[in-house]
Amino acid sequence: MTMKEKSKLGSVAAILERELEPIVKEWLRRVNLVSELIQIPLSDDDRTRHLPAMLRQLIFRLRLPNDAPRPIYVTAGAHGHRRQKQGYSAAMLVEESRIFEVVTFRTLHLHLGELDERRLLPDVMVVADEADAQLMGAVRGLTAKGMPTPQ
Repeated sequence: MTMKEKSKLGSVAAILERELEPIVKEWLRRVNLVSELIQIPLSDDDRTRHLPAMLRQLIFRLRLPNDAPRPIYVTAGAHGHRRQKQGYSAAMLVEESRIFEVVTFRTLHLHLGELDERRLLPDVMVVADEADAQLMGAVRGLTAKGMPTPQ
């Protein structure tokens, strides 16, 4: 690959930003195949409300310098609290998170030729770490008592 071709390669953050809407749609499609999750009757908007913010936070983190501390977000906790009110269990949150990772990695795989291979593995590690951190925040929100839900 020439230097000119390498300079045209996109970042994981750029791909995720560009593919945000298809990621949400694919996530919802896969969630709708999981009987445990769809036993909770929610509109598509209620089911996916947290995803755009989660993706924007992931994209922000991917663009941070490597030595920057991981940001702390309150949205994951609010998502967990909202899910608790909707009747979700911790296992259901884990399943949502697992589907998020699968869909995110699938998206990256579909656009592999557009990505800088030297940055791919470190960025995938950030994606996994961020998904786990978001899940931890959501589980904390799910199990917290009396946590206000931001609108």
